[in-house]
Amino acid sequence: MKKNIVILCLAFGLSGLLSFHTLAFESSYEGTIKMKKPFRAWQGVGSDGKNVYVTSDRSEKFTLSNTVSVYDIDGNYIKELKRAYIGKDSHNRFMSFGDCYVSSGFLYATVYNFNSAPPENERISRIVKYRLPDLKQVQVFDIGDGTAESLAKFKGFFWIIYHDKNEIRRFDANFRLQKRYSLSETFGDEGGYQGIFFDGYSFKFIERIKPPTYGSGQGVEKVGNSIFWVDRPGNQIIIQKL
Repeated sequence: MKKNIVILCLAFGLSGLLSFHTLAFESSYEGTIKMKKPFRAWQGVGSDGKNVYVTSDRSEKFTLSNTVSVYDIDGNYIKELKRAYIGKDSHNRFMSFGDCYVSSGFLYATVYNFNSAPPENERISRIVKYRLPDLKQVQVFDIGDGTAESLAKFKGFFWIIYHDKNEIRRFDANFRLQKRYSLSETFGDEGGYQGIFFDGYSFKFIERIKPPTYGSGQGVEKVGNSIFWVDRPGNQIIIQKL
């Protein structure tokens, strides 16, 4: 089954500024990974090409609780880590998983307090780093204000897109802020950006797209020649071949 996906593509010029245009491409629907428990395909997805890691901030009863689920690339369940992050903000508010990203034997996940409804000036985010394959938490990075929805790595830097800010921020390997890039898109009532990934010398961020299934698009990750989508209503991961 083929779907037409529309993605907003931002390309770097030598000046370091961002330009953008709409890019449409054809992609074949390759398969699905059905989650073993309810509400597991809820936030983000990452993969190293062998295993697939899925983040959720909801328990089976839909209460706030962070979980990492692990499946192999063929959809076989391997394990899950419940209560994968239990840190709170300075006001003891719960911090939810956002998207995740796999790089060099580690899983990186965004966490934020947005779902605990803080005042706008108290919204903060962190990055949690886990060692693979045992998912041992090895480090937590405070990355400042805003709701860090998704991250990607490119040319030695981490790039983070925000749900509530019209900008992308570039961080070094220890998540020290290097630069901010302003974006010109206007948010709709439903909020802002959901994902970011790189392709060659440009990177693509997702705001409004035509996903492979009705519920896809909460989280998205490009790994090799495949795109992994979080289908929240279907509680599954959709895999497409480019």
